[in-house]
Amino acid sequence: MKQGEVVFETEGVARPAGTVAEAMKIACVGDSITRGTFVWRRKTRSYPAQLQEMLGRGYRVRNFGVNGHAVQQSADRPYSNSEAYSLSGLLEPDVVFLMLGTNDSRGDNWKGAGPFANDYRKLVEHYIALASAPRVWLLTPPFLFRLGRAKKVRYGMDDAAVSEMRGVIEGIAHEFKCGFIDINQITSLHPEAFRFDGVHPSAAGATLIAQAVYAALSDGQVA
Repeated sequence: MKQGEVVFETEGVARPAGTVAEAMKIACVGDSITRGTFVWRRKTRSYPAQLQEMLGRGYRVRNFGVNGHAVQQSADRPYSNSEAYSLSGLLEPDVVFLMLGTNDSRGDNWKGAGPFANDYRKLVEHYIALASAPRVWLLTPPFLFRLGRAKKVRYGMDDAAVSEMRGVIEGIAHEFKCGFIDINQITSLHPEAFRFDGVHPSAAGATLIAQAVYAALSDGQVA
């Protein structure tokens, strides 16, 4: 996951004047996987863009994915130090979908489940405490795939660490009464959707994530 520019755009189709204020605002918080860095035509095919298309005019989906960022304060690029972190709160979202952790598994970033859990809780507390009182959903990072005969995942990512995060994130979801979506499990059966590098989803992989998020919203679990 390489350093890249930060772009925050309203995804999907244009809306008539006067409708944005009434739309439910959704903040998709994450790293390059959320941003759609290696998705062809990411502005229309990243997972937030596809979610906007699925939900339609009653919703305003914003993409706050930033390349290379992580949960832990000790990581090389903590998400809480990013512009996206500030802007996602200023949106005053009604719903937050938080999908971070992949970059925490990279190299020296991973300090273990305990430090990860402590900093993950701080992120969750930040979004829960927003004045807009959003419903917060916690998403596990996508599955990491080894390409071909490779013995390791690319970019120094540690699939064992990501597997350990799953239980941590689910536990924190229960602790704070957040929604929980196991993207890791959902994507684990679809290596074809991560064939570029085993880490970043294609448009098809972004569709898997968007469908899971859409299903959560459609189940009527968000007020």
